Amino acid sequence: MKLSSYPKLAVRLTPKIWRRVSGRVVGRWQRVWRDALASSIAAVVTWFLARHLFGHEMPLFAAISAIICLAPGLPSHSRQAVGILVGVFTGIVVGETVLWLPPDWRLVQFALAPFLAMIVASSYGLPVVVPIQAGTSALLVIAIGPETAGEARMLDVILGAGVGLLFSQILITPDPLRTIDGAARELLSSLADGMEGCAEALRHQQPSRSEAALIGLSDAHRSIVSMNSSISNARDDAKWSLRGRFMAAEVRDIAARYDRHAIRLYAASVLFADNLNYVLRESGGPVPESLIVRVETMADILRHMAEGDPLNMPAGSDAPPDYPRLQAESAAWVVCYHHLDLVNKALKAFNPHEVRQG
Repeated sequence: MKLSSYPKLAVRLTPKIWRRVSGRVVGRWQRVWRDALASSIAAVVTWFLARHLFGHEMPLFAAISAIICLAPGLPSHSRQAVGILVGVFTGIVVGETVLWLPPDWRLVQFALAPFLAMIVASSYGLPVVVPIQAGTSALLVIAIGPETAGEARMLDVILGAGVGLLFSQILITPDPLRTIDGAARELLSSLADGMEGCAEALRHQQPSRSEAALIGLSDAHRSIVSMNSSISNARDDAKWSLRGRFMAAEVRDIAARYDRHAIRLYAASVLFADNLNYVLRESGGPVPESLIVRVETMADILRHMAEGDPLNMPAGSDAPPDYPRLQAESAAWVVCYHHLDLVNKALKAFNPHEVRQG
């Protein structure tokens, strides 16, 4: 079976896309390997301590708790540790309370214990790990008894969460700047994808490609949401961790800059793509070569910034070089230039490298 018989698949597997996908995967590995390694080491340490301190032959809950506290991608390891403790305690209390029902009501106990535990845990207003741990703990109490899933599990969880806090707050304190940078690069990478799509649409004068690029840029809103969450977590880390206190001023400046300009950059990019799609569909005339070059340049700048390379931003201008001819032939292309210039100005304001240098 030949790949050429599937043209859509062949387009998706071009070397350029392979490089882009592989680059993203490697970037994700680079962001998570430290937390993954810390989780594994903490699990081993917790297992050893639980066996020697409490005499537990199979302290699975202790090791699992350490991994849950330090797992990659968590917004806050300390909140996760507190959430596990609160959730497990709530589930054990609710589970042992439900055990007061007659033994003949076994199925009722199985249904009632996790339900009540998750309802109670949800009332705290804490992260989602709290009701999850509460429901699981209550179910374990009913299934294997409070002797195994009650006090013994609580001790294991306390130990696992304690080791997790030790690792996260002292040994591997999270870098709040890296947290924000990771979210910023994700946003810039999404915008670079969209701008590359706009450049291809202009080069081939295909409205379908510009529409796909517009959809892609609109989906970058998820990166904005992720960035807002990362900024909030970085501010918490700067307030509550020892390492964060030393870089609190820099975190505050970068977070404030991203707060102001991230949504502006996103909105300018979407407006440009929307206007470009409109002009291509309405046949705004031959595409100016200078516009194609500018869009390709903007896509390259976004891509390099997403990869962490500092670049000198182009100055930009409100009017394109061939403004008189364009205004006479098609004012629509002039509007595209203006929207692209807004993207350029927003990117200059957002540029993280200027923050570091300034």
